[in-house]
Amino acid sequence: MQDLRAIFNPDVIKTFQVKQPLEKAKFWQSGAFTSDTTLRPLLTSGSKTFQVPYINPIDADLEANYSNTIFTDIAMPREISAGATSGRAAYLNEGFLESSLQRFLLQKSPLQLMAGMIDDYWAKQADNRAIATLIGLRNYDQGQSGKPLTTDISKATADAGSGFDVNAFIDAEGTLDEAYQGGGLMIVHPLIATKMRKQQLIEKLATTDNLPPVETYNGRQIITSKRATMIGKGANAKFVTYLLGRGAFAADMVRGNNDLELERTAATGNGSGHTTMWTRRNMLIHPQGFSFIAKDNQLTGGTKNEALSASWEDLTNKDYWQLDEIPERVAIRFLITNL
Repeated sequence: MQDLRAIFNPDVIKTFQVKQPLEKAKFWQSGAFTSDTTLRPLLTSGSKTFQVPYINPIDADLEANYSNTIFTDIAMPREISAGATSGRAAYLNEGFLESSLQRFLLQKSPLQLMAGMIDDYWAKQADNRAIATLIGLRNYDQGQSGKPLTTDISKATADAGSGFDVNAFIDAEGTLDEAYQGGGLMIVHPLIATKMRKQQLIEKLATTDNLPPVETYNGRQIITSKRATMIGKGANAKFVTYLLGRGAFAADMVRGNNDLELERTAATGNGSGHTTMWTRRNMLIHPQGFSFIAKDNQLTGGTKNEALSASWEDLTNKDYWQLDEIPERVAIRFLITNL
């Protein structure tokens, strides 16, 4: 077997990695992640917290001005409202022991295979941070008057009208602005995904040439997850389906300092030593219209000595989120049904 230290070349690995770090993330493929030129500087500045700017859409339901020939009739321009939400960057790293990379070292292009593995790993980390955030937003919404982001047709005792079907989906999607309907992403429990397949409403859709086809339901890409998509057990269990419109999250990712660093320890393994490859990313995954308001001393993304980032558990905490927009302008909805 080849020795990792003998073949390791970080510059070569980087040439094999995708230019857009989030390209392989399912949230990115569906359009639920959006990025622009304002986000990258936030991650490279070294700041722990940040402000994500947004501009509200122009309200076309207000009637436009009508032109005339009177010189003294002065039209007033429409004000465009804007604002910013507060968020926090995550500074992440992961190490892979040489033994865990053996299957790559045995191949003809080990560095290319490692590059793909690292890309996939960070893409899944981004998806998981988004899912944890959605759990926190739903927990937050459950405590609000009227639960404005939730459509709940479930019952304590399941019946024919309380299960997931296309009518429930349409009702929940109908609470979104038209701009967020007909596309984006939905996260469902595997049992709900199975029910969709039985109803023959799932389609396969090719997104790009270098990625496998994805499953879609009424135009939305499907992610199946057991995390916080089921409440209770048995025949009367309730299921949470998450609907996301395009651009629901502001997202970006950059390499952390000293990404792809090789480390050799001599004393570990009782003197036999270990070789580890370290990869690092600075990540911004933030829901549009919400602020993350946890204080530094409340965070658990780190160790007992210091925590600079929000952990998945922190992201699920309802007390750490605040809605800064009106619900109609938020591209996130929750549908609660029985099976």
